[in-house]
Amino acid sequence: MKIVIAGAGEVGSHLGKLLSREEQDIVIIDPAREKLDRLDANYNLMTCPGSPTSFATLSSAGVDSVCDLFIAVTPYENTNLASCAIAHSLGARKTVARIDNYEFLDKSHRPFFS
Repeated sequence: MKIVIAGAGEVGSHLGKLLSREEQDIVIIDPAREKLDRLDANYNLMTCPGSPTSFATLSSAGVDSVCDLFIAVTPYENTNLASCAIAHSLGARKTVARIDNYEFLDKSHRPFFS
């Protein structure tokens, strides 16, 4: 399974470490190269420096080819939502965004996110 994770903070790094142990095809995107270098050197995963809202970065990470799951877990929910929308439009089969706004969980807004 090809999984692309946007964000190499605590949540993204932890997910990448866990999923790499399960021998999944993992790519982590983050603008901070030093975070990516530590992950790349110690775990069985690939890294891609850049912005998760950049079409070029997402294409470099393979989102436009066979991406089964795109997970956006940056500290910024707007970035997470935007990157999931872009990843979906590029061909990611499933997307998951980390959000803090409970209004997004309201059932009446569900059609907007479908």
